[in-house]
Amino acid sequence: MVQINQSSAVRTRIRGRGNNNSLLGQLQSFADSLPYLSQLSPIDRMLVVVGVTLLGVVSFSYFFLISGIFSSSLSGGASYMGGGSSDPRLSSELRKTGLSDEALLRRGGGKRISVGRQQLDSNENAVALDIISTLNCDALQEELERDWHTVLDRKKLDAEYNAEWRGGGAGGWNENGGGDFGEYEGGRADDFAGELAGEVGGEDWSKGGGVGASGDGNEGMDDFVNRRRLFADDDVRNDDHAFGNYGGNSEPDNQGLKLTGRHLFCLAAEALTLPKSTSESTPDPSTHCDIHSFEKREELLYLWSSARSQMPEEVIQKTLRLVTEHKESLRENEVHLWYPDDDKGTEGMLRVLNSGFQGKQAYNFDSEPADSSHDDLYRFHDLPSKFVGGSNKLFVDVGSALGLTSMLITYLYPGTTVVSIEPASPSWLIQNINYRCNLSHNQLQYIHPILAGVGTKHHDDNDSMMKMIWKPSMTTATRNWNPEKDFDFAVDIELMVHLRTLRAILAEATPEDLPLGTPISVLNLDCEGCEYNLIPSMHETSFNSIGVILGRTNWGYIPTIKKPSSERARETHKRVCTHYNFAKRCKECCDFPSLSVKARLSTSSMGFDGDTPEEKTVAEVAGDLCNGFEEWAKQSKLRDIPDDYGWNEMSAFAAFN
Repeated sequence: MVQINQSSAVRTRIRGRGNNNSLLGQLQSFADSLPYLSQLSPIDRMLVVVGVTLLGVVSFSYFFLISGIFSSSLSGGASYMGGGSSDPRLSSELRKTGLSDEALLRRGGGKRISVGRQQLDSNENAVALDIISTLNCDALQEELERDWHTVLDRKKLDAEYNAEWRGGGAGGWNENGGGDFGEYEGGRADDFAGELAGEVGGEDWSKGGGVGASGDGNEGMDDFVNRRRLFADDDVRNDDHAFGNYGGNSEPDNQGLKLTGRHLFCLAAEALTLPKSTSESTPDPSTHCDIHSFEKREELLYLWSSARSQMPEEVIQKTLRLVTEHKESLRENEVHLWYPDDDKGTEGMLRVLNSGFQGKQAYNFDSEPADSSHDDLYRFHDLPSKFVGGSNKLFVDVGSALGLTSMLITYLYPGTTVVSIEPASPSWLIQNINYRCNLSHNQLQYIHPILAGVGTKHHDDNDSMMKMIWKPSMTTATRNWNPEKDFDFAVDIELMVHLRTLRAILAEATPEDLPLGTPISVLNLDCEGCEYNLIPSMHETSFNSIGVILGRTNWGYIPTIKKPSSERARETHKRVCTHYNFAKRCKECCDFPSLSVKARLSTSSMGFDGDTPEEKTVAEVAGDLCNGFEEWAKQSKLRDIPDDYGWNEMSAFAAFN
């Protein structure tokens, strides 16, 4: 019997087959030689290895983090001392995060925007980022894609409609020209409608299923009819424009996609991509405003910066949602104007500016057709060359609305300096879009738009305020005497307008290359009553230096409760009625029948003798206009308003009586 002493027993380990010279074998040998570790089971050893590995990873990461912070702090301190290359805009506190300089800059200022190979400068980049954030261009991109699919569906449905309905009937009128629809006379159209309803909605109209019928399967037909109503409305609108009615003339370049001012600015910020057409015969949708021109893009970015500094964000958002691009004409100039749909004010202004052009009806004002007795009125397209065209000629447009008059003057009389004054910030923003999208860079140098109302001069004070209402349905009628019942809370905007003297506005707006004290060549007053602020405030010498005054007075339109004092009105009327257009068209001038009127100067299309112009009185110029004047003056309280309390009241509304 062999007795085994425990102390003499040799502990052995069965090793797997393998090369003990391998790295794994060496590690196992090393582990066997360590105290305690050699006594652990294989599973326990594996757990220990995993723990040691994790500890190593954490230690390694921590080491590099500490070293990164340390090096950033050193480099940051060095940069402030004039050494190193780190960006000095990054504080040591920011660098403690361990992020790179580039990442920190992106956190603070967003991404760096490039247009093609050209990168926006720092100011433009900051403005573009503000546009993206304010207008939420990412969400607008998604909305645009959905709208484009709707447009494509509509085009497809329209094509199917034309093929099915107009193929043998409505598409062709009978040869007699009587307007009868071919095979759809006598109820045949109803038969076809029933078949189509069965195909689309699964119902037979002859059995009572149809538009508005209850039951499953009618929704498709309802949608079809609703879409056709939309198409019909579009057809009527386009036909109206074809027959000489202005407005509703959509921009053909957008291919049926409704692109608003929001899209335009997101495009300028390189934050929006217009969809592509799915047909080779249909161009890709676009704006006519050449957003691919880096120059145009810069102009829009600077406009945004100016608007953000002068307008509330809510007003900017609301305005840009309303405006779309429309193809129009200013006499021989094709323009692509941005304005709200169904804006009657712009429609009227287009009528006035295109008066008599290529056989069109002549208009004195937006809704007042002219007759033969008005042929001698000064009109924008036919001003005396003495006052427009060339250097040192100053055209001041007070109440410039969406900028159409100022644009026409720039087209017709190159080199004329134009000061465009508009009190309503939405109209001011839209007119600036129109300038930038339609005028060349050289033409833009001659237009100087100013956001301000023209006020009176109180104790040498250049600043006052007035509440006004801006209506997208009548952008040419921003004023402080609106019927409250006509206010549309959904789209109309009540504004607090900054009033300044005309002298202060001109001092800011006129360019440095225009000689100091250059007189106003042409003053256009279309400002819904501001003439009663502007004219009395002018020094007599300044007023007498004006070449021609165009426009009208508004005493007869302003409600009694909001009229300025009769004394202010008398001073205003007595001055402006010395100018031909006022004496010819404004009944208020009949209060001064013997007042001398400046001689009617020769224009390019009139046969008057420019060397010996004849001076006349108001009574001679006005003629029959003064019939019944005394009764009109009594009804309009022309001589009865004692003070300016109603005129200066801080309200944009008035009770009409």
